[in-house]
Amino acid sequence: MAEQEVKKVETETPVTPAPVETKSDVADEKAIVPTPPAAEEKEKVADELKALAVVEKTEPAPKKISGGSIDRDIALADLEKEKRLSFIKAWEDSEKTKAENKSQKKLSAVVAWENSKKAALEATLRKMEVIELL
Repeated sequence: MAEQEVKKVETETPVTPAPVETKSDVADEKAIVPTPPAAEEKEKVADELKALAVVEKTEPAPKKISGGSIDRDIALADLEKEKRLSFIKAWEDSEKTKAENKSQKKLSAVVAWENSKKAALEATLRKMEVIELL
């Protein structure tokens, strides 16, 4: 029965011959083919891929789950360790931000002082010019 169905399917599907390509079709295809990127672009892409390096993640080794109090204590100790490390990281980030803000404040104070001194010197120069003109 299955053989008869296969034969029917074969007889129903007509086979069409593949179109023959002429020289003009081949020339058109060659014109469409994009040129390969330059060596500089390849280096640029390679540098970008290097810049996107994967940050190392330390995954804890799979632990044996037995349901005992020892495993629970280990899990709680790991949780406390993660919590402590997250607090440390948050504190470090906070201190870093404080230091950056303090340095920015000092830098802006220096720039303001420089600008006031420039303005004062320019004012004295204008006064000298006015006196010379008279």
